[in-house]
Amino acid sequence: MRFVTVNGEDSAVCSVLDRGLQFGDGLFETMLCVGGAPVDFPEHWARLDEGCRRLGIECPDIRREVTAAIARWGAPRAVAKLVVTRGSTERGYRCAPSVRPNWILTITDAPKYPLAHEDRGVAVKLCRTLVSLDDPQLAGLKHLNRLPQVLARREWDDEYHDGLLTDHGGHLVEGCTSNLFLVADGALRTPDLTACGVRGIVRQKVLDHSKAIGIRCEVTTLKLRDLEHADEVFLTNSVYGIVPVGSVDGMRYRIGPTTARLLKDLCQGVYF
Repeated sequence: MRFVTVNGEDSAVCSVLDRGLQFGDGLFETMLCVGGAPVDFPEHWARLDEGCRRLGIECPDIRREVTAAIARWGAPRAVAKLVVTRGSTERGYRCAPSVRPNWILTITDAPKYPLAHEDRGVAVKLCRTLVSLDDPQLAGLKHLNRLPQVLARREWDDEYHDGLLTDHGGHLVEGCTSNLFLVADGALRTPDLTACGVRGIVRQKVLDHSKAIGIRCEVTTLKLRDLEHADEVFLTNSVYGIVPVGSVDGMRYRIGPTTARLLKDLCQGVYF
């Protein structure tokens, strides 16, 4: 089942002149909803608001409308995607400062968390598709230009849970739909996303909680050899929370104590 609203109207109609459609001129957030409320909504909203500020989009204050729509949907578990675009304009890149942003909210039933993954972990592949270093104005934004992820996702069917992306220098960046963590030599390590990639909400929760409970954390440059020497690997995103990885292109990993602790502390009762 699916619920759609465009600018708060009970309609799934959007102008063909919308700049999100024409140019990818906008941002989005994807949120798990539990019991009629979006998980980590303040953090998602803060990232959306900051992204709008950086792109010069006037972020509409639609927090009440969004949370009310999710509550009305009423499903015990759902996924909400909120898109904000610069608005609709005539042909051309230039737009008047007075253009009004558009927003689109879709709500669908949430996928079930695969509990078997807690025991053996998911299979992940290394993608051939590369991600480019972002313009500093775009680095870290969850903008609507997702072509590298679209191309990467074409590389596998459903035998893999996700695919890992690298940049042109061979550095690990992120998963196609997730952030990446490794455990090696007693430290929790995740790629530095200053130049490209999206700093996920759950990624930050994992870093904050790990530091609070005494796990050494490193936000650093990672290459494929780091995967070869990792003891544990897991992915994070806002729909599944933390997903243990059992294999990456034949490299095998155990679900060790760090992953198990973080699953218990951060995910149990929310994501599964």
